[in-house]
Amino acid sequence: MSRRMSIERVNEYGRNAVRLDIDGSAVLLEAAELDALIKHLAVLRATMRPAVPTAPLRSHRYVIEVDPCWHTEKPALNDGAVMFLRHSGLGWAGFALPTESLAKLHHALTQHLEASLEVHGMLN
Repeated sequence: MSRRMSIERVNEYGRNAVRLDIDGSAVLLEAAELDALIKHLAVLRATMRPAVPTAPLRSHRYVIEVDPCWHTEKPALNDGAVMFLRHSGLGWAGFALPTESLAKLHHALTQHLEASLEVHGMLN
């Protein structure tokens, strides 16, 4: 069963909002309400099948956040690190990386950094 849905940004009475219309029933959502909806939808999506792919699909055009804010910290109850990345539309997402994954990420990022420094003539 297919339903007609539209989503648009509106400025109702000077406030920024998103208008969500499904089959003629509409609701205006302000930023906090939209954040709550996105979070709830993400939790629901995580339980659905098919699952989100475990690797990026080469055929998909991803939205790339340029130079995002990030934060890391040592988790209280296990090894490794917790890494937070900020997306301007989705907010902060946290990832607990055990030591083995952290080492693999370090290796991959080091390779990218060295290649970038070499291209820019900054690597001795």
